[in-house]
Amino acid sequence: MRKMDNNQVKRSIDHLILARERYLEKRPVSSIVALIGRLSLCWLNQNFPFRKKAVRRLVEKSHFTERMSNELLDALFQELTQAKLLKLLKVELKDPLFLDQFRREPLTGQWQRARGPRVITHIFSGNVPNPSVVSFILGMLVKSVNLGKVSSKDEGFLDIYLESLKAVDKKLAATNFLLDPRSRKLATQAIQASDLVIAYGNDASLKEIRAHVPITTPFVGYGHRMSFGVYAKEALNKKNLEAYARKTARDIWMADQRGCLSPLEIFIETGGEVSLAEFSAALMKAMERSFAMKAWRMPAGAAQLIGFGGRKNIRVCAIKNFENILKILIPFQKYLQAVSLEAGAARRQKIAGRLSEIGVNRICRAGQMQQPPLTWHHDGKLNLASWVHWTDLEG
Repeated sequence: MRKMDNNQVKRSIDHLILARERYLEKRPVSSIVALIGRLSLCWLNQNFPFRKKAVRRLVEKSHFTERMSNELLDALFQELTQAKLLKLLKVELKDPLFLDQFRREPLTGQWQRARGPRVITHIFSGNVPNPSVVSFILGMLVKSVNLGKVSSKDEGFLDIYLESLKAVDKKLAATNFLLDPRSRKLATQAIQASDLVIAYGNDASLKEIRAHVPITTPFVGYGHRMSFGVYAKEALNKKNLEAYARKTARDIWMADQRGCLSPLEIFIETGGEVSLAEFSAALMKAMERSFAMKAWRMPAGAAQLIGFGGRKNIRVCAIKNFENILKILIPFQKYLQAVSLEAGAARRQKIAGRLSEIGVNRICRAGQMQQPPLTWHHDGKLNLASWVHWTDLEG
């Protein structure tokens, strides 16, 4: 891994494509999966030098706490094991060997081959660090050269991850390059030379990036999203209140309310055993006890605003029935991401169906919002299936 200046981009792209053809194209995808999986196991060891370096970076530059930094790294690399990477390829491509050679598709009987883009440019935002590592790894799985521009405000730890990759596989690491995060001109040059552009950011930044993408180049944008928590009246009771409050506090705490999976509001359906005031009090206590977050509550009728961590806050709202929750969420339909949903088994399925109708793309349990499985459809999209180009061999 190295950083490229403006004068190197065009000539480096041709060199990278040649290196891909000579090395990546011929490397079995199972070998790439195994290597990345072994490296993930190293990252799950808190004594791994590169992980220690990443934690220091996240604490000093990203201003996460040390505990939060370790939780983020665990959540990330637990999903990047060999078994889970292989599962992702099987879920999205059916047979990972399509990436190595022509294979017969069982249903049609046709021979098919999948190839990733020659060059992918990834543009990352600075709110949360984990997506950049995942995005580069997906690029490696489809045997693409990765060019990345991290945020100039918060670079995360992608460079440290690539350093660790270089320590175990120099050739694979050499197909990944980071651009100068301060240079928009350099990013534009990379975009113009790419076969796929992946971008993370708010709507305005995605619009700006997309304006530089050639009309024939595929573009995948991950924009602003909103997540919420929902408790149906039958889900909460005196026995499980403390446990659910602790899980909700974890959803709020982890990632420091910076990501699209951080809940903005918690809805409590009225008519159950636990009142809004009781849940809010339990949530405050859980935040203070479990995560050392000083919290305060501001009553406001059917809603209570819980403040923590300086200017951060979350609204806990009492709702008479689930249809009223839908009425609140529908105006934000195009921005909906995840909902943590606790309800009775039969009713949970029905509610999930209604949430799906209005655009929610992930429904999880309380306490799991910040730990999506690798196979999750981020923004409702396939992770890498849309990146590859297919060739059919007939007759």
